[in-house]
Amino acid sequence: MRWSARLTGAPWRTAPITPPADPVTVPGPRDPSATPGLLDPRDIHELYDLRDVLARLPAPVAVTYGPLHQLGYANRAYRELFGERTGGLPACEALPELATLGVLPLMDQVIRSGRPRSVKARCILGLGGNRYYNISCVPLGGEEEEESGPPVGVLIFAAEVTDQVQAAARLREAERRQREAAVTLQRSLLPQKLEQPADLHVAATYQPGGADAAVGGDWYDVIGLGGGRTALVIGDVMGRGLRAAAVMGQLRTAVRAYARLDLPPHEVMCLLDGLAMEIDANQIATCTYAIWDPAPGALLYASAGHLPLLLRCPDGTVLRGEEQNGPPLGTGGGAHHSHTLRLLPGTTGVLYTDGLVERRDEDIDEGLDLLARTLGGAIGDPEIVCARLLRAMGVTSEHDDDVAVLAFHVPAAPALDPSLDSAVVEV
Repeated sequence: MRWSARLTGAPWRTAPITPPADPVTVPGPRDPSATPGLLDPRDIHELYDLRDVLARLPAPVAVTYGPLHQLGYANRAYRELFGERTGGLPACEALPELATLGVLPLMDQVIRSGRPRSVKARCILGLGGNRYYNISCVPLGGEEEEESGPPVGVLIFAAEVTDQVQAAARLREAERRQREAAVTLQRSLLPQKLEQPADLHVAATYQPGGADAAVGGDWYDVIGLGGGRTALVIGDVMGRGLRAAAVMGQLRTAVRAYARLDLPPHEVMCLLDGLAMEIDANQIATCTYAIWDPAPGALLYASAGHLPLLLRCPDGTVLRGEEQNGPPLGTGGGAHHSHTLRLLPGTTGVLYTDGLVERRDEDIDEGLDLLARTLGGAIGDPEIVCARLLRAMGVTSEHDDDVAVLAFHVPAAPALDPSLDSAVVEV
């Protein structure tokens, strides 16, 4: 009988019938009915028909036999890495480093299943510092694939991947630094302190995505206008990274400038649409721009592809804003329209970005429904409402997307028009 080793993903190769020019050691006949156990060291020595090949490999290689994984052979690269090893002893004694690397359990699996097993990027301290290896355990068996019985041994092969691991670490560090720069830019472009109108309570929060998520272009703003009016803005630039944050900053600055022109919301959306195309025709954004006018108790707003605003009436009923809105900014087409809502004192409204309600494994309508139910029970100042919404929607520091939330509350006061029987009336 001849012996062979099959590496992961490679076909079976058998020892040649005719001895090659360079003599190699060919194992003697074996009794397949013999019960596996501790093998005679002389028998182990005779098993390695690939010894000369393995000895020339620059990668560490060791071969064990039997259910106790007796060490039969370790090439020079292995001994240089781990030191001299005593043959014939079980691997737990002869190869203690394999236990530290978590390889011994894999060797047991190889003997039981007859299939290769491997681990990746295991750190080994060498003379030049930390080195990283992918370690494969390959079954050693007879020439015939259909031969019954478990493998008679395991070949352990370590392929160095230090360069790849270090390159991946450098890439992660570069991404971390870029993300920190984007978060810093993002926060610097958001309002450091919100304006607080006398007749409207407002609060906002911004939560960047987790370490594995690139920063997006979410933003919010509160702008004081003439006549006691207040502009409320929420927006989201599609895309990630520094570019999205930079585009967000330009749009936010433009909104503040257009707000001073005292234009209705739909005209502000049209101006922003043209500006977005000039900034980057390949990057679009969504936005909702609303104006609160306390005199008639009205909220005038327009939306460019953004999610609907939510309103909680004084009686706890939650309503969604007008769903018919214009196209996102930067598309260069479509008409934008302004809508007017009459709000009774005690009404709470919420503007938000898609990171609050969108999940990869759920339909966005499910997130909107959950947000509406949560808002229905969220009582308190806007700061409390923002915190409760984030908590109920599962937004943490490890969230996979940016989240911006802007909440506002109309203070309780005598109703502007007692004839109104609804907290919110579409005009």
